[in-house]
Amino acid sequence: MFGYRFHFVRRFFRRFMKPMSVEEAEAKKALLSKAYFGISLVTFGSVLYQVKQGRLNWVESKGLIPEDETKLSPGFQYARMLGIEKATVIRIKGTNILGTKEYDKESFDPTQHVLEEENSPKDPERKFLKL
Repeated sequence: MFGYRFHFVRRFFRRFMKPMSVEEAEAKKALLSKAYFGISLVTFGSVLYQVKQGRLNWVESKGLIPEDETKLSPGFQYARMLGIEKATVIRIKGTNILGTKEYDKESFDPTQHVLEEENSPKDPERKFLKL
């Protein structure tokens, strides 16, 4: 069925391309695989370099996010990013629920939230902050 619907694509490429020998195809395949290996090696090296420099999150390292936003847990960050009106953010570690917090888009202030979490006597580990 796929070949029947797109038979014109096959005819288009056959018109401009000539068949190649098996040896030529294997040589091109080897060249492309070496190029792919080189590009992936350079990419992996650049990722390792960025990790070594401490730039795991490039938006944070460039200073494009305010400091109070970077301290928020990923749950609150995603709720803000997705524009969710009301949510319950649950902190889970393994099979244990560590805590829950309510998020309301209209009344949520990241600076106030960070201050509350840092000074919270009932949550000394500040589980809803990214430290």
